[in-house]
Amino acid sequence: MPEKKAIITTIKAKGGKEEMRQKRILMKIFGLSLCSLFFLLLCGGTVKAMDLPKVIDKTNCSQYKDLLIPVMYRAVERGEWFVTPGKINFDYKLPKSFLEASLKNEGKFGINPNGNLIEINSKKIVSHNFYGIPFPKIDPKDPVAGGKIMWNFVFAQDRMMGRIERFHYRWVNKNGEERYLLSIWYNLYMYSRPPGQEIKNPDNVLFYEITNLTEPMSCKGTNTLTAIYMNDSPDISYAYVPAIRRIRRTGSTTRSDPYMGSDGWMDLQNGWAGKNSSMNWKYVGEKTILVGFTSPDMIPVDDIPDGSIPIKYPYSDHFKLNYENPGWKGASWAPAPGTVTYVPRKVWVVEQMPKDPYYSWGLHINYIDQETYTIFYKEVYDRSGKFRTWTCTFRHYNESPSGKNNIGAQYDVMFNIDEVVGHASVAGTKPYSEARLFLPASEMDPSFFTTNNFLLLSK
Repeated sequence: MPEKKAIITTIKAKGGKEEMRQKRILMKIFGLSLCSLFFLLLCGGTVKAMDLPKVIDKTNCSQYKDLLIPVMYRAVERGEWFVTPGKINFDYKLPKSFLEASLKNEGKFGINPNGNLIEINSKKIVSHNFYGIPFPKIDPKDPVAGGKIMWNFVFAQDRMMGRIERFHYRWVNKNGEERYLLSIWYNLYMYSRPPGQEIKNPDNVLFYEITNLTEPMSCKGTNTLTAIYMNDSPDISYAYVPAIRRIRRTGSTTRSDPYMGSDGWMDLQNGWAGKNSSMNWKYVGEKTILVGFTSPDMIPVDDIPDGSIPIKYPYSDHFKLNYENPGWKGASWAPAPGTVTYVPRKVWVVEQMPKDPYYSWGLHINYIDQETYTIFYKEVYDRSGKFRTWTCTFRHYNESPSGKNNIGAQYDVMFNIDEVVGHASVAGTKPYSEARLFLPASEMDPSFFTTNNFLLLSK
């Protein structure tokens, strides 16, 4: 076999152990076989869906290694995962009005040494709402480029103002489903709200979150309430425990603990649902990879009179996994054949490292869409530096007549796969009559996220 080579164009050597560590990681991320490099050159450096086969599996995956993140390539190589390239019939972009508002933010914001978003003029942590992403232009040579990309991720997500969704969690071993949970999630985003939709925010909260478990009966009512702050105030987390019928305060690092004993944790929601300043962020490069959509077509939705939009899914009940098909091959938790269309997208590669020594995990590697700031994949190492878990997120595209779309906080299914144990937890959205995005303050405001209301919801 030809020796692997790394393409590294955006990293300056820092010397010593850190340099060696970066090289090992980058070899995994950017390593190209000569065959796949030749394929890329034939395409003129640009990969198109028409250039790809109908299926990438263990028989041909070496030719397309550069288009898969390292851990997915290994899964395909083992015959556990099948990648089905295709074409999507829509432009996966943030709305024009949002992008135009973002351009007006150029030069207004920065990041302080602690990782907080600040105003350039005052040097103070941002404490007022503004619309659009804060950094419309990313310079890869900027030493805080990684942090800027992640603040763009936050504001691209938070433009949805408020959302309600229903999730179906499945614990899946090598033979199939072990158990499940059903829950309803409520989120209120206090920043990136469009003009006229601002909410008074004296406590400088970035977002509120409530999770409400509804099934099975043995777990019903095991709920959580979280407030993540924009500034350095400690985040607030509460849990309601039905067995003692009480609310208890939990530490912020509990968001890195396994959620209800699963392979994922609260901070993994949508790729990242924590406090940006709790991490050190580092830009390490960019590449083109294959990402998945659960429908190749745009699914239109109506505008609701209050300004919100519903969510329509490409499936009738829940996203199908491999084990649900007779005679299935590969990993039981992998997507069932025909459920995902993979297309090439350019992504930023950003590392994150927890500052808190009590955080449950070590290095994270994020693959973030350059146009929409969507996190499609994440690779996670434990505190000792051993690779442990990877996540992949699949999405569809809704758009209403007014131009509102579901790019940002909404996704169809997230896979949390523990490579060491050989187990997965799959969080899939489930059709729900109350599922909505862009909820205005008249439908959801901070009063919904008080401890009193949380207690009433939990009983």
